[in-house]
Amino acid sequence: MTAASATETRDSDPKPRSVVESAVETAHKVALAGVGVAGEAADAGAKVFDRLVARGEKVESQGRDSLGNWRDKAEEKVQQVRSAAEKGIEQTRAKARTGIDEHLERRLEKLGVPGKADLEAVIERLSAVEARLDALEKPKPRRRTTKKKASAKAG
Repeated sequence: MTAASATETRDSDPKPRSVVESAVETAHKVALAGVGVAGEAADAGAKVFDRLVARGEKVESQGRDSLGNWRDKAEEKVQQVRSAAEKGIEQTRAKARTGIDEHLERRLEKLGVPGKADLEAVIERLSAVEARLDALEKPKPRRRTTKKKASAKAG
């Protein structure tokens, strides 16, 4: 401020202002402007923050969906592998049982021990023999003799 303008201000204002008052007022306005900038920054920051939160929620949702789909596919694949493994294990067990049974049967045959087919044939023959014995053991009905007829006539 120049000396002439300071004089003019004193002349035009009913109350003359000092340079200090003017500086204080200017400083106050600068401070208010700073607060205004901070407010604007806070508003802009809040808007940016809200936008970032919304974006984060969207990404989280997509991530959950993607993770859920991946988990479902992984579980399905695990189930397929488990089923295939169980089927393979069962087939291996069946082959092992068959191999062991055949091996034991050959060894028992070499030792002279009858096999399953031989035992079944013996059981069949025994059943036939039992049926014949049962038929022979049944008492045959007696014929009435003439003695009974004669004693019936006498009485």
